[in-house]
Amino acid sequence: MRWPQIRIPALPIPEFLGNRMTWIYLAYTTVLFLVCLVLTFPHELLLRRAVESVNRGPMGLDVGSAGLSFKGYEVSGLRIAPRDQDAGAPVLETSHVWLRPTFGQIIRGNPYAATISAELYGGTLDGEVQYKDGGISGSIAWKDLSLNKYRALTAQIPEGQLVGKVSGTMDFEARGNNLAQGQASGELAIDGAALTQAKISGFSIPDIHLRQTKTKYKATGGRLELQDFSSTGDVSLQGSGQIMIKDPVGESVLNLRVTLAATPQTPDAIKGALALLPHQPGAKADAPVNITGTLSHPRLR
Repeated sequence: MRWPQIRIPALPIPEFLGNRMTWIYLAYTTVLFLVCLVLTFPHELLLRRAVESVNRGPMGLDVGSAGLSFKGYEVSGLRIAPRDQDAGAPVLETSHVWLRPTFGQIIRGNPYAATISAELYGGTLDGEVQYKDGGISGSIAWKDLSLNKYRALTAQIPEGQLVGKVSGTMDFEARGNNLAQGQASGELAIDGAALTQAKISGFSIPDIHLRQTKTKYKATGGRLELQDFSSTGDVSLQGSGQIMIKDPVGESVLNLRVTLAATPQTPDAIKGALALLPHQPGAKADAPVNITGTLSHPRLR
């Protein structure tokens, strides 16, 4: 048995499809549609939903606005602060953050990686962040952040002037949705720190100027560990210890052991304050001192 042959008539190609201007118009319309789609895309809505998925525990992440700019994907008004609005100042806040794809990671098969840059506290921040295997990791470096613009710190000094420039690096990693359970490590340096005309609990403290302060640190599970802490200037200071971060920040618990000694530049007022530090009977003037209590109400012993 032979199957009948079916003949398909030749379909003529419409004349307009062979016109070059038609293809140019189609390309122009497609590009215009894609541009309009990107510009009208609900960036803020999707970003806020993503933020809600990672907000766990006492600290919360919040953003102001989001959209595209010539520097990349721009997020304005980003802040990390206690979820209780009356608990204290933000732990971190930036005016602008820019994210751009990390093409090196894309080539390696990880599309969830970005280069980050930001403006905060009068300085800059640069680094890389990537999402992989259910966790976030990355490394960042910051430069010339102004101490007097960091409200979480200046709120602990209601009277006085605090200045200084902060630079440093940090490597971090967090698994799951709870960013507070992540871990981080790095180095920190403060140049030209000074505290003048300050009062703590109503008592005036001598003006102090520190040429440079450096430390290595490690943070995990709400605990900040300071290693190789040293400072030069009006006072020579060396130490180490831990700070248990609490909410609000002023209630953070201190467990530090430091050695303070006068230098040739030490003013008489600070020498007098050093002489009043508690020491064991017969101990030398530069014997180590334990700092306990809280960040807002430290105790020396």
